[in-house]
Amino acid sequence: MENQKLLVSIITPTFNRGKFLEQNIISIKNQDYPFIEHIVIDGGSTDNSLEILKKYEGTYNLKWISEKDNGCADAMNKGFERASGQIFCWLDSDDFYLPCAIKKIAEVFKNNLNVDAVFGDVLLGTVEGKIIGYTKYTSFNAETSIYLGMVVATQSTFWRSTLHRKINGLDAKYLRCADLDFFTRMAISGAKFRHVRNFLSVYRYHPGQLTQSVDLCEKEKKEIFQKYSDNKLNARGLKLKRMKLLLERAVNFIKQGDIWYVFKGILRRFDFLYAVNK
Repeated sequence: MENQKLLVSIITPTFNRGKFLEQNIISIKNQDYPFIEHIVIDGGSTDNSLEILKKYEGTYNLKWISEKDNGCADAMNKGFERASGQIFCWLDSDDFYLPCAIKKIAEVFKNNLNVDAVFGDVLLGTVEGKIIGYTKYTSFNAETSIYLGMVVATQSTFWRSTLHRKINGLDAKYLRCADLDFFTRMAISGAKFRHVRNFLSVYRYHPGQLTQSVDLCEKEKKEIFQKYSDNKLNARGLKLKRMKLLLERAVNFIKQGDIWYVFKGILRRFDFLYAVNK
């Protein structure tokens, strides 16, 4: 299958994010890959979000609805139900893609027919979109997801629609950590992931993020961990498993040429320990 014929369906859930939505839309509209379907699921915004959607309606393959939903995962499920592409992804309305990101991903899927999901690296931005850092990733599997948490960036992860349907989409009961559960189930299903060493998107930090609801996040993470982890492990066994997985990831980072990234991670860990014990 030629990559020019791979339709990429991008789902954007949003609610009162007019401040960021236009940059999200422009980053998709201006991609140099022609086969994109952008589906925005608005939760009934009362700000200028609808004005922005109407402004860009008809200028590229944008579809949108505005109605109440039962949370972000429910909104994304609505979007994926309407999607017709062979490649799926979602991009929250406060984040945006970097130039050429979709073309790079389509090429990987074209050349690797046995790959089910592709993920890249992510830049970190301020409210204004100024780049202040980055996060890199390496190989991904079920164990790393279960025992180490989110080790892929949703903004920079893409997967085949066949895989999405195989695992029945997102679990809408999770209001903050549906992505962790979703990617864990992907890996458990036997999906083959491929990491690309490219920055594909910008994750924007701001006070209104869902991920900043700390208490609910921790509660859902704990539930997901208990659901998929080996309950026969005692505290020492769990600690050893996590140390083993962290070491394996460090080795993988070094193998892919990111030794400096590993070194900086070690320094940050020592700084944290120093601050705790000070």
